[in-house]
Amino acid sequence: MTPPGTAPADPRPAPGASSTTAPASGPAAREHVLLVHAHPDDETITTGGTIASLLDSGAQVTVVTCTRGELGEVLPDDLARLRGDEAGLAVHREGEIVEALRELGVRDHRFLGDPAARTAGLPSRAYRDSGMVWRSDGVAGPTPDLHPQAFCAAEFGEIVSDLQAVVDSVRPTAIVSYDEDGGYHHPDHVRANRAAVRVARLAEVPFFAVIAGADQATGAEAEALAADATVTTVDVRATTPRRVAALRRYRTQLEVVDLPGGRAGVRYPHGAVDPLPDTESFRAVPEPVRTVDAAATTSELAEMTLGGRLGTLALALAAGVVFGAIGTVAHQGTTSVAGVDAPVGLVLSLVMAAALLVGFRLVFRSRLVTTMTALGLLLTAGVFSQPGAGGSALVPANLAGLVWSFGPLLIAMVVIAWPTLPPRDATGAPTPPAPPASSPLGDRMEPLPDAKGTPQT
Repeated sequence: MTPPGTAPADPRPAPGASSTTAPASGPAAREHVLLVHAHPDDETITTGGTIASLLDSGAQVTVVTCTRGELGEVLPDDLARLRGDEAGLAVHREGEIVEALRELGVRDHRFLGDPAARTAGLPSRAYRDSGMVWRSDGVAGPTPDLHPQAFCAAEFGEIVSDLQAVVDSVRPTAIVSYDEDGGYHHPDHVRANRAAVRVARLAEVPFFAVIAGADQATGAEAEALAADATVTTVDVRATTPRRVAALRRYRTQLEVVDLPGGRAGVRYPHGAVDPLPDTESFRAVPEPVRTVDAAATTSELAEMTLGGRLGTLALALAAGVVFGAIGTVAHQGTTSVAGVDAPVGLVLSLVMAAALLVGFRLVFRSRLVTTMTALGLLLTAGVFSQPGAGGSALVPANLAGLVWSFGPLLIAMVVIAWPTLPPRDATGAPTPPAPPASSPLGDRMEPLPDAKGTPQT
């Protein structure tokens, strides 16, 4: 995301450039910003001024909303009928966001899971609001009774795939969403961040994180933000009338109030009143916020539900059994080469077993999956090494039989024990580690769990 009104050849912010920008005139048609938000109203509260400024400068904007906010508040008494009516509130909030985005000028809005934001070939689905509870430390946390259709209960890969469909459709030059803690730890905000970051990395598109509360920073914090070359601050004062009009559309969730000095403010359900900010700030996140060690230990299993993990392990075991059976049948085969019987069958069987073990380790980045594959191979060889009813065995006690009995075990031990290499960039060079603890991102390097407690890095 470049400052509104500009269209540089490279959409990434130039290091050392001024961190404070203001709307300017001039075409920016090359820029297409994709904003990923969790619920209706989030897009206006945190990025409404930037959205309007981008549109004013000629840039294109696509807003994706992950849920319909079924578990949101209902403030005014004249809408009391919606309290406790999740389906009715979802429909009402759909109407609210349509009207709010019309005030801001957005023409491309999509709910994640709808046809325009869904993996090709899959039926449409609605991701439900996951809800939240306020913890004793004053931040949001997951609810104990997560609905099966909730955003945080969905397969992470499905969410990423749906969001990737939007990226493939609009080809954004930048993706914007929350920071690692979702602003205030709401599970849906955190999940949206994880998915948006993953898609940005896959598409090699710059990712910008909303800096919550940046407009209220003072003292050393404000100085640090001003000096940070990765921070872009957008002056959104010119969009205030449109933001106020958009916010007024969200009557169920908030109230626009007049503050001293002629400023507008927003009163939230918990009673807090925040003045409408004059600026909105974003931090460019050029690398995944994780350490090399975390990348080395993260497996595909961590991104699956319990059912997905059990299914993957069962698949690995079954693959080991199948390949073990094929190798057991073929390992005694020989071919005469220069009058000498060459153990071609044994060599091919061992190569096949090694390829299977290495392949599962590379694909799933999991020693457990590789172990289950090896178990399938060894169990099959062990069973067939026993004499049958006629006294014969598929794995006889000869040299080839001994090698086939113990060879896959040795290969499996090497593959399982082999260290996972750190991630590498497109040139083949190792990806540098995450920033040290003294950096602006140092206190947020650890991946946060989603509502199911599964880290999503």
